[in-house]
Amino acid sequence: MSNDFIEVYDDALTAEFCQHFIERFENSPHRVQGRTGGGVDPSKKISQDLYLNQHSEYQDLLEHLQATTAKYATEYFKKYRFALIAPVALQVRHPQTGEAVHLTHENFDEVAAGREADYMKFLYRLGAIQAQKYPVGVGNYNYWHCEVYPQKDSTEALHRSLLFMYYLNDVSAGGTTDFYYQNRQIKPKQGRMVIAPGYFTHTHRGTVPTSNDKYIVTSWILQNPGSALFG
Repeated sequence: MSNDFIEVYDDALTAEFCQHFIERFENSPHRVQGRTGGGVDPSKKISQDLYLNQHSEYQDLLEHLQATTAKYATEYFKKYRFALIAPVALQVRHPQTGEAVHLTHENFDEVAAGREADYMKFLYRLGAIQAQKYPVGVGNYNYWHCEVYPQKDSTEALHRSLLFMYYLNDVSAGGTTDFYYQNRQIKPKQGRMVIAPGYFTHTHRGTVPTSNDKYIVTSWILQNPGSALFG
């Protein structure tokens, strides 16, 4: 069975929420020039970014996005159950016998079905969420990149297992998200969510929107650090 591990969920966000978000973005005094992992570099990325977690007035938006992301991430992990099995050899209680058993692919349906969200919360966490505007004709993240890389003073980016993004508006021309090795191009559609692995296998870029501005919300699903898992 072949699969590119890129999942698209249409209508994850309502049109009303998306439009309200865009209005809040446009009225925000906190917008900054877009950054890559190496900092501001217009040769790689041109955008206006808003870091929601840094400003308390966006708590309502954050809570809705976090809840929605948890819902669709659970669906993703149900489909790709090895993301719950393979990273850590979990020992769990059998729901019928109470006996401690190792979670495996073979016993997953018996032991873990229906509890995927619990295992997801134990193993993973959401990253800080940001909104981005790519102005028509110039905005882009056209540099082929992935989400996992070493940082000088942090290991945070090394924990990024998945990327996710929401498109807040339709873009009829340009503005696609392109995945290099999968030869796949995803068109911005209002309310659409995309989840994909963050590693080099899913190197990607965001092309210039040529019909109108492009608005997205994006972040990562990260593995919890060993200090939290093994305390």
